[in-house]
Amino acid sequence: MKTLTLLSYAINGRGMGHLVRQLAILREARRLCGALGLRVEPWVLTSSEADTLARREGVPALKMPSKSMFRDAGIEPARYLAVARGWVLQTVAGLRPDLLLVDTFPGGTFGELAACLELAPRRALIARAVRPELAEIDAYAGLLPLYDRKIIPGDALLGLDPGGGGGGGAGGGAEGAASAAVPPILSRQREELPTRAAARASLGVAEGQRAVLLTLGGGGDPEARRLLPRLVDLLRNDGWHVVIAAGPLYDGPERRGPGITWLDRYLSLELLPGVDAAVCAGGYNSVHELLYCGVPMVLLPQRRIADDQGARAAAVEAAGAGRVAARPDEVPALLNGLVEAGLDAVGARAAALIPTNGALEAAIQALSLIVPEEELRFAAAGLRPALLSSATGRALKPEQRLQLVELLGGDSPGRWRSRRAEGLRLRDEGHPVGALPERPPPRGEVDAFLALCDRHAAPAGLALSLLVELGRRWPGMRGAALAEAAALLWPVIAETDDWMGAYALLRTLPVERGAPARATLEALAAQIGAADDLYALQRAIHRTLDGDRRGLSEALATPPGAGEELP
Repeated sequence: MKTLTLLSYAINGRGMGHLVRQLAILREARRLCGALGLRVEPWVLTSSEADTLARREGVPALKMPSKSMFRDAGIEPARYLAVARGWVLQTVAGLRPDLLLVDTFPGGTFGELAACLELAPRRALIARAVRPELAEIDAYAGLLPLYDRKIIPGDALLGLDPGGGGGGGAGGGAEGAASAAVPPILSRQREELPTRAAARASLGVAEGQRAVLLTLGGGGDPEARRLLPRLVDLLRNDGWHVVIAAGPLYDGPERRGPGITWLDRYLSLELLPGVDAAVCAGGYNSVHELLYCGVPMVLLPQRRIADDQGARAAAVEAAGAGRVAARPDEVPALLNGLVEAGLDAVGARAAALIPTNGALEAAIQALSLIVPEEELRFAAAGLRPALLSSATGRALKPEQRLQLVELLGGDSPGRWRSRRAEGLRLRDEGHPVGALPERPPPRGEVDAFLALCDRHAAPAGLALSLLVELGRRWPGMRGAALAEAAALLWPVIAETDDWMGAYALLRTLPVERGAPARATLEALAAQIGAADDLYALQRAIHRTLDGDRRGLSEALATPPGAGEELP
């Protein structure tokens, strides 16, 4: 099986948004490919000093020094550009990715990508909104036709369409590049976020204490050294517990002590439910993450080449999700104004602006350049974020959720066609193959199974193992039939409160070809429900099977008294 190589280009400015977006897409791409049984090799090429984010996501990062690092080391810009351009070219040439994902700048931050785009057979641009004056220059707009798809992450507040392209669907946009508009791309789905109590425990915020997040983007802004400590003092003096996400480029004085949480790792989305409000710049990623988590904010926008933080900050205020400070001294009073307005009410307005995370759709749009879209849509239906609203779904590891989708979801369209073609071939050769399905099977019963496990407090890992064993005992039982078998057995197993005993019982049952009759499963459920000891039941079943050499279905369907009675 061919391995699909994905390379994300995340070399940008001072912030982390470009890297976070790319990792979010790679995360979903890996899930989709895993559900379809495809091998995928993700890489991220970055100059961000936050490259440990890639390590947390299990993605190898090819890291070069950032512009700030070269500047601080006293290396001449011309020398830096030569090194950077050669490094990018050699990396792309060495990996030869099936799909190249580029964030924001079609020619690369140094203009180096134009020389190596043809080394990747398929190319997608994550075309975040940029200032109109940048979008109109030839170095930006002139390179858009070199991309097969332009994926436009929405701006919940500004509604900008970058590069002059049309949004919506996979059409329109610049010449030669299909456009696909998606919601803002974020690193976690809302259903994956922890509870407020769990997030506050991670942050070390005391019960009853109001907590405010303080972040100035990547920390590389020249004013950050002076501004961040000053804001910490202002907020602490006003009674807030301050959670500081200084950013990877911050090199100013650190503040620690009572009422302060200094984050050594970069603030990730999963910690935001633990804060009551935020003080931040107006960067795309920070603002959208805070909106998504319903966190009211006070903004101190910074000047950027491509991103209009001032316009975004004004839009946050106009939407009733925060306030804009002209000076640092205004921040405490503006925060108190949010408290008086009701933090919950302001937070609800913020969360309503971003109902959906666009990472999954962005991954589908990108991968559809190399994988049939119907396959990806099929996989996405089984991996939708709503599955994580189940306690069992959250308890399962990502690879276990994929296994569950495979067991209950049926064949993907491609696998179905392959199986049908093989069946037709065997039929043509005169082999008895039975009836062939006329269309791909429907989606499975994943939601119903997770609800069943939640209802009966089934241990997540054991419940999945039990389902796997049912499929092994009766290889002909898949999808809805397997979910129906679980629905018959789980209530009686819950009554015994011996999930491990049930697992041991199923593991030792003989394999039977084909699917069991409902009567067989009902008989097995009755035997489990009547047993005082599932291990004793296991021994009794095997004595019966060895004694009369009948199949399992026949043995279980035997009325009591017709053979050796089971306990």
